[in-house]
Amino acid sequence: MVAGDTRLIRFLQQENARLREENQLLTEEVRSLRRYVRALQRLQETVQRFTPQEDILALLDETLDCALTLLDAADGSLLLLDEETDELVFVLVHGTVRETLPGYRFDRRQGIAGWVAEHGRPAIVNDVRADPRFSSEIDVRFGFVTRSLLAVPLAARGRVLGVVEVLNKRMGEDFTEDDASLLAILATLCASALDYAASVPAEVEEQP
Repeated sequence: MVAGDTRLIRFLQQENARLREENQLLTEEVRSLRRYVRALQRLQETVQRFTPQEDILALLDETLDCALTLLDAADGSLLLLDEETDELVFVLVHGTVRETLPGYRFDRRQGIAGWVAEHGRPAIVNDVRADPRFSSEIDVRFGFVTRSLLAVPLAARGRVLGVVEVLNKRMGEDFTEDDASLLAILATLCASALDYAASVPAEVEEQP
């Protein structure tokens, strides 16, 4: 075998390996896109069924589930601000502590969720132990382990209503700015639904 043949074989082997790697990446992207489409279709069906007279929690719950699917995360929660007590309240929880965490309250300025509610800005934290805003109180109390966290505010008409947070990507990947943008879109849907549902009784009462 001459040197030229050896170089050609090596080149073909390298190209074959590269194409296999690209094919694997494309396959994973197609799977992700299919997962996104299924999640968004479910969410669309829920939105189409939504009326203020129905349980708004169903829409919020489906939106949270959609967020976890799209971001491939294991755990997530939706917290609402109780303005009378100045606390954030876990209203919906998906994942490990979904049976024990709902209803738990804490000061609206506490932790990363509190910072998001206070400043009305998202937070991407891929190593919570290195972030001074992180509070381990919930982890300790409920036996949970937070590794990474993405949180965005629920805001309508310039007022923060609560926070949506997604925790711990399943494959250990970092949360990204694109993830934050996507979660912000879903949070806007939740906030708009909450604001609309809250305004309907007042509008009905005002009618003669």
